[in-house]
Amino acid sequence: MVNRIKNKQTQPPKESFSAELDSAIEYEQQIRRADFKQNPIIVIPGILGSNITTLENDNPLWGDFGSESFADPKADENLRMIALPMQMGKTLDKLHGKSTADGSLRYIKGSVAGIPISINTYASLLSAMGVGEQTGAGGSLHKLDDYIDDGRHEANAFEFGYDWRRSLDENAVRLGEYIRQVTRFVQLQRGSFAPVKFDIVAHSMGGLIARYYLQYGEQLLPAGDARLIANWAGSAQIERVVLIAPPNGGALPGLDCLLTGVPKNPLTPSYDAVILGTLPGVYQLFPRLRFKMFQRSDADEAHSNFLNIDLWLEMNWGLADKTKDALLSRLLPGVDTPAARRETALDHLDKCLANSSKMQAALDTVTPRPEHLKMFLFVGDASKTPLIATAKKGDKKLTYIKKGAGDGTVPRSCVLLDERLAGKWQPKVVSPLKWDNVIFLPSNHLGMTKDPLCIKNILYILFERP
Repeated sequence: MVNRIKNKQTQPPKESFSAELDSAIEYEQQIRRADFKQNPIIVIPGILGSNITTLENDNPLWGDFGSESFADPKADENLRMIALPMQMGKTLDKLHGKSTADGSLRYIKGSVAGIPISINTYASLLSAMGVGEQTGAGGSLHKLDDYIDDGRHEANAFEFGYDWRRSLDENAVRLGEYIRQVTRFVQLQRGSFAPVKFDIVAHSMGGLIARYYLQYGEQLLPAGDARLIANWAGSAQIERVVLIAPPNGGALPGLDCLLTGVPKNPLTPSYDAVILGTLPGVYQLFPRLRFKMFQRSDADEAHSNFLNIDLWLEMNWGLADKTKDALLSRLLPGVDTPAARRETALDHLDKCLANSSKMQAALDTVTPRPEHLKMFLFVGDASKTPLIATAKKGDKKLTYIKKGAGDGTVPRSCVLLDERLAGKWQPKVVSPLKWDNVIFLPSNHLGMTKDPLCIKNILYILFERP
């Protein structure tokens, strides 16, 4: 990943937010001036929330849909850049294409009827946490000595932009590398090699990366039946963690998009389910099987296992769809026959499903956390959210038959990883996850990152909470 600190500006840029958000940003600045030795903050966005650019020349593929280089599915080269490579005989972490992540996505850009459009994605959260437009960058920091501050200000907030297409464990490894780089940067700024502690604010998928990193450090998911060691190595430099709407128990939209793809809208083109099927990170957002959130209408529970490739073959879904050879031929130009392309696609599908199963087991096996680590959870619970879906053979999308409380994307119960979904109901939440506080908000999934109530509670947790 290539992201850069471009100058020493530490004040958030002047942006057009609501008056309440403006007051939250001003509040953050006042606290920083009062005590600049507060822990630096690392902000981690959710899925789709980081720019994707070409490795060769940093041309935007995802994020700026008004650029000539964006990943238009009509162009074979750009299509292969936004999809991840598929190859027999290689593990997922060894499959690398010609694109990478480049910083958080503050605004999604494009044009409608020739009129430029810019939609706020993570600009509000980044600015409120103190990440200036030009000060923080996720990935790698270059020539740190060039950015030592003159002593009047200190960079106190950074963004970790990551490749949301890739597996969570790979991004956890990169987060560990990034923290070491930012540590060195902060130490140079402070003129001291004293240990640096950080706070993390993460949204959605970013929260899963943070959780994995804290408990397992920089360990990749092991091959075969080997088990991860929960050593909490990632928590050594982290004191407070704020997670906003993480899909701890998964969510049905994670499964549905691998059936339907991304539909066309006025700002972005459509992306076929086969393209999304190349992305291991999407599979890791699946709901837990034990929660029984997917039930086939034409078969029993034993034939509803979406972590088993047999279901995908029977349902003709995603990379197993027999009608998609024309698209596969564009994604796999060096694979000459339909049979070989299908074999390659099914091999990739099987690897992604196995990877998802291992990741779920890793995230659901929670050991007692270190005493110094404080964790806070923000949950949306005022929107009707898909809770149970069904499909039958021949269906290319899920039919939602029951909705419950949530943020419109992730059910409240899945954010809490509430095991009552898998067993007998009882009055109190049953979850392996333990929090120092849980705050419920009447906001939707992305809306929470712009909600002044959410922002002000986060600032209190990080700066003022005793």
